[in-house]
Amino acid sequence: MKVNGHWIEAVLFDLDGVVTDTAQVHERAWKAAFDTLLSAAGQGDRPFTHEDYRTYVDGRDRFDAVRVFARARALDLVESPTEASSLGSVQEWADRKNTEYLSALTSQGVRTIDDTIDVLRRLRMAGIPTAVVSSSRNARAVMALAGVGGLFDVRVDGTDVERRRLAGKPAPDLYLEAARRLGFPPKTSAVVEDSVAGIQGARAGGFELVIGLQRASAPALPNADITVGSLADLDIDIGTDTPAGVNEGCELCSGDTRSPWELHYLGFDVWEEGMRESLCTLGNGYFATRGALPEATADGVHYPGTYLAGCYNRLRSTIDGIDHEDESIVAWPNWLGTTFSIDGGPWFTPANQRPLHHHIALDLKRGVLRRESLLADSEGRRTWLRQTRIVSMASPHLAALETRIEPENYRAMIAVRCALDADVRNGNVADFRTLDNVHLTDIETGLGADDLAWIRLRSRQSRISVALASRVDSSAPVRRASDQPTSAFQESWAEASPTSGINITKTIALYSSRDRAITDPLSTALSSLAERDTFPMLVESHVRQWQRLWDRFDLKASCSDPDTVRAVRLQLFHVIQSLSPHTVDLDVGVPARGLHGEAYRGHIFWDELFVLPLLNLRTPELSKSLLLYRHRRLPQARRRAREMGYLGALFPWQSGSDGREETPRLLFNPRSGRWMPDHSSRQFHVGLSVAYNVWHYWEVTADREFLASYGVELLVENARFWVSLASLDAADGRFDIRGVMGPDEFHDGYPGRPGEGIDNCTYVNVMVSWSLRRALDACRIVCRPEDNGLWSRLDVDPSELETWQTLASRLRIEFLDNGLLAQFHGYGELGEIDLDDYRLRYGNIGRLDLILEAEHDSCANYKVSKQADILMLLYLFTAEELTGLLAGMGYEFDPNTIPATVDYYLARTTHGSTLSRVAHAWVLARGHRRDSWEMLRESCTADLVDSQHGTTREGIHLGAMAGSVDILQRCYTGIDVWGDTLRLHPQLPNELRSLELNLRYRDHWIHLRCDQTSTTVTTRPSTAPPIRISIDGRIFTLEGGETVVAAVELTRGADLRPVPRPG
Repeated sequence: MKVNGHWIEAVLFDLDGVVTDTAQVHERAWKAAFDTLLSAAGQGDRPFTHEDYRTYVDGRDRFDAVRVFARARALDLVESPTEASSLGSVQEWADRKNTEYLSALTSQGVRTIDDTIDVLRRLRMAGIPTAVVSSSRNARAVMALAGVGGLFDVRVDGTDVERRRLAGKPAPDLYLEAARRLGFPPKTSAVVEDSVAGIQGARAGGFELVIGLQRASAPALPNADITVGSLADLDIDIGTDTPAGVNEGCELCSGDTRSPWELHYLGFDVWEEGMRESLCTLGNGYFATRGALPEATADGVHYPGTYLAGCYNRLRSTIDGIDHEDESIVAWPNWLGTTFSIDGGPWFTPANQRPLHHHIALDLKRGVLRRESLLADSEGRRTWLRQTRIVSMASPHLAALETRIEPENYRAMIAVRCALDADVRNGNVADFRTLDNVHLTDIETGLGADDLAWIRLRSRQSRISVALASRVDSSAPVRRASDQPTSAFQESWAEASPTSGINITKTIALYSSRDRAITDPLSTALSSLAERDTFPMLVESHVRQWQRLWDRFDLKASCSDPDTVRAVRLQLFHVIQSLSPHTVDLDVGVPARGLHGEAYRGHIFWDELFVLPLLNLRTPELSKSLLLYRHRRLPQARRRAREMGYLGALFPWQSGSDGREETPRLLFNPRSGRWMPDHSSRQFHVGLSVAYNVWHYWEVTADREFLASYGVELLVENARFWVSLASLDAADGRFDIRGVMGPDEFHDGYPGRPGEGIDNCTYVNVMVSWSLRRALDACRIVCRPEDNGLWSRLDVDPSELETWQTLASRLRIEFLDNGLLAQFHGYGELGEIDLDDYRLRYGNIGRLDLILEAEHDSCANYKVSKQADILMLLYLFTAEELTGLLAGMGYEFDPNTIPATVDYYLARTTHGSTLSRVAHAWVLARGHRRDSWEMLRESCTADLVDSQHGTTREGIHLGAMAGSVDILQRCYTGIDVWGDTLRLHPQLPNELRSLELNLRYRDHWIHLRCDQTSTTVTTRPSTAPPIRISIDGRIFTLEGGETVVAAVELTRGADLRPVPRPG
């Protein structure tokens, strides 16, 4: 990064007067304290002045400030209250000022300096390390009140002066300590200060750039390299932004940039690059590589990450005296590295060539990422750099990058270097930077026959061995190859001119010790490159496989909004890349952020509840594989339940490699700068999601072998856990479930009792009742007493079945005073909160929990939800199903109250999770189709516009992507399976003229077309048994190769009437 021409790698900020605007509060507190002191000393006629503040106090530690001012006024103060003095001690007057100051801050709040905050956020987004350096012992409290703690990697303050015996400003000690903690020398760091003492300290520390921030009417700041009135006046060049204009020489510009099958980015935008890299990730279910520029390294703007599905590593860290143990998805070696030089000059990097034109295009239909850049160097030589890459969907261990370099206005010798780089650490998430993030060890590099280069290494704790080999094919011969301790590269060079460029293709093979049917990763990777398929051959087979996948997955939506169509296809594209047919043979779950980044450390949550319903009707074999991931971890889930004193199996809220609970104990709040306790491991409802997916997979596939071998065991162990957790209230014969969390993460306990959980969560209790009934159904289907093998393996007896039936029908449900379902016991007694006021103050309030914690408050005190909770029941069940479920629990439920329930909870939801809009779009489709469509559009574009403010650069939101597509697939078509009948009840929004998709149902491929006038169902020729289909209540039986057309009933509306479910 360059700041006013200086090369800077880290920035250190003073706090007061630079980040926060508490100078006047400070000065008033000092004046109150010192005027009292001066009166006691007989100097009341010479009160403390603004000039005194600037000369003796500003920038100093408060104890030192008392000493300096006392000496200036010839006041005899002792150091400690234990010593005798008529005027008191340094400590007493410092404490008195501090009491005045903190009292004023608590009552008035802390103002921040907007331009500084804007610069800090941009630095944070770009990954530039930052530190705050303050002489104040109150720095942490001030930062918490201001909500700026998360903008800094390091804090050095007055407490360090005392603890580490550092000299305060104007000595350089504090700034040198901050630079040491950041890991950057002063000569590559900048300091921003507003006080003379601070500038003197930074200058004495030898910092490359000392920036003086001069407040209006403040005295000059001598010795600063630059003095500005606002940080907005600085020339900060993190990377070159490129105009987003069309260029006739760009092949991509000549195409259809508005195609619903393509995502285009024209121009280079530093602040969006991380988001673009996530959205342009290419993968095949086995591994994925972010869409970073091949010449880039992890430099704060770019982050070229490659991730293998299911490959994790565990590390320990100690931060601020707190021990952390975290298991994370691993960033493996960067295979993209490709750069060039002209006539032996410097190798091209994003910093040394000026992009005159830059265009990225992601071809969703073909799974191809293309890049066209026109670059100019310092001598005016203009070069076209054209690149095409794939991560092969045909051969899951292969990827390839083709590079064409074409001089536009010169002739020269051009050298191209292709590298494999293992100097990699996990650094995609800013909040994790202070944790140990070096996962790779035992790195070996080498060169093989036929110009092959390779890297072999393993993860530090999990000991997963990975080998990466590359082959370079070039229009010029490979003339040099070299291996370094952490890298291997190949070079090719040739004379190039405007009529003759240079073409080079890098093909890589990636294998791990987790792979099947290999001898070892390295020899397998090397041998797989010996086949020497050309780049066009690799692309052709890759595109053919994508064509097959789109035939299975595509969803043709005819509407007046092509941007939404493109967004839906982009979401499907990333779902397929994360969970492809290649995933079937792997032992992996559903990573919440795909294989696109390191957010949530790559963990698996409950997102499969939103993903599997989509996959069940497209690739049921993949759904089965993902359910087997859960089944293989049943022993760990049983162990967790047993350790907590329960029976059955308790699946973790966050899981990774082996199924243990990976939820961190602490959560960093970037607003307050504090670590908060994380109690979300009380979200025991993951097992309910597993049960839901087991049953719906069974309904769609009728896969009896799966149900008997795996599914029934998952249902039984889930049932046993909830039975052991529930307690009977003898007074009314009802069962209570206490101490849990629902999907709404804002309520992990009651007011004043954080982390203890809530009681009788309606979502949990209804889902428990439903899952118990499905366990009973499964036992009736596959477990007969005469079948001793399965029956004895599950150890189920008739009395246990009776217990399930009793609990399912006697769980407690609570209602609000207005008759609506209560989210949990005691919800009605919580206070209301003015969300509109918080939106005005903070803008996005999705993470209201972090905002309130910074204000020393808690969402637990209020009727407010992060995401759909009770409304999740209306996402998972039809109105008639929910009515029937509650009736089976002994409660009368009027489905006509559903609209009021939706309005009540929607008004109290902040949508702090991308899953929230998915659930609400589904629920609103029942009676507010226009609102449903708008909510769906927001959900479809959540990652495209980075609606969670900077999180998309850390990975896409896989559950929300799949869930959004599933609204089109199942919600608007009304698809549901009842007994042995596939039910269709289309209710298209007015914005959607027609919808076409292919479905897999009980060994039949079905083509479905819905429009505003009719529904058409066609089965492909098949020998599978006939299937029953209901269209708006009319029953049809179809064999393979048949078609049925049903006209839309003009009176069709929202289906809210309770109807008994068949079977």
